[in-house]
Amino acid sequence: MYPARYFQEQNLERILSLLQQSPLASILFGNNSNGLNEVVYTPLVFDAAKEVFIGHVAKNNPLAQQNNIIVKLLFHGPDDYISPSHNTDLALPSWLYANVQIEGRFELITDHELKLEMMTQITNHFEHEFQKPWLVSSLEKTKLNALFDHIVFFNISLEQWHGNFKLSQNKPPKVKAQIMQSLKIRGNEALSELVESYIDD
Repeated sequence: MYPARYFQEQNLERILSLLQQSPLASILFGNNSNGLNEVVYTPLVFDAAKEVFIGHVAKNNPLAQQNNIIVKLLFHGPDDYISPSHNTDLALPSWLYANVQIEGRFELITDHELKLEMMTQITNHFEHEFQKPWLVSSLEKTKLNALFDHIVFFNISLEQWHGNFKLSQNKPPKVKAQIMQSLKIRGNEALSELVESYIDD
């Protein structure tokens, strides 16, 4: 079985937590004749109430020409190299990572009020950590309408998901602790915290 069972992550809460930290998605799409041969990159926000991802792209983006199609989303969380020289119980080097694949239906949004709601939700999501967040409401109506003339909004349903989290789940707690410390020393706090979240599994 690949990936090994202990590296497979189906817990949606854990997966969505990773996507909150790493929102940039690779969106794979195409048509029935040539498969998923196109890819675009854009950050997505998960709307938990509606169970959909929301986002927008430029109107000239090839994804904007699609509608009502199945797409695949790839998200890449933190990753790093692990050396045996920093972990006495490791015989070989390794690479740790946390990645997610999601399949869902892509649908364009055309209603103006819904687009405004989505723009506000996306912006607030990424602005909330700033001391003085920028607000969509600060835009004059003419500028907002001009902006909406150049971007396309969409949502993507959450139909299938699969996490491939290679975080030393198959190693004893002592080794995990050494790996966590090594990652912290190298400044990879995000990956260290992910390893720690599996330390009692």
